[in-house]
Amino acid sequence: MNVLVIEQEKIVAQKIKELLFGIDESIRVVGITDNVFTAAEWLNRNTIPDIILANSEIRTEVEKTAGREIKATITFSRGTEELNLRAFRYKTIRHFLNDINGTDEGEDPVHYEPDKFPTSGIYKERFLVKQGQKLLSVPVDQVAYFFSQERFIFFRTFDNQKFLQEYRVEQLEKMLLPTRFFRINRSFIISIPAVKEIHPYFGNRLKLYLSPAAGKDVIVSRKRASGFKAWLGK
Repeated sequence: MNVLVIEQEKIVAQKIKELLFGIDESIRVVGITDNVFTAAEWLNRNTIPDIILANSEIRTEVEKTAGREIKATITFSRGTEELNLRAFRYKTIRHFLNDINGTDEGEDPVHYEPDKFPTSGIYKERFLVKQGQKLLSVPVDQVAYFFSQERFIFFRTFDNQKFLQEYRVEQLEKMLLPTRFFRINRSFIISIPAVKEIHPYFGNRLKLYLSPAAGKDVIVSRKRASGFKAWLGK
């Protein structure tokens, strides 16, 4: 998914870019502009992105300046903290706006139930998922790992079943028992029993072999490698 950011403050624009990548590594910030005119010029030179992050009044002005209709989703207004998200899974993206502003004030438009954000010391015990036409409650101790794939978050059980679930990786990291689960990079959270082999990897990283197999390379990021080793030694 390609994103254009229209934001005057360079620090805020960079923060947005980093947080988008944290939500999903497949998101590409293809451009950052600081006003209506540079945004219009960018859009006239490039393919229209899937999403434009901008103030709620920007779209009309950009279209006037560019001289054409812009068929992209305008996603939020920083001034009012309104999120006009129509992209398929970004209903939870409001949290990165809170991170930017350093506050968590205001009502969350997603209306999460309180038990979805457990307090310290209280961790998730089961996940309710859909299997065909029925609902299934899966105990956490049956989960081998969580991972992102094509902008969605799944978990795989030790008997090699794959389930779509509703949380972002950042949310899962807070609700899972830290002695059992560890986030190794932006898109993977693994359990101890799932780790079968650990190998050194270039760039001071680690390569893991999991059971059941992940079907792709599973790499512990450089900044998490020392913490991962300490976690395994607890």
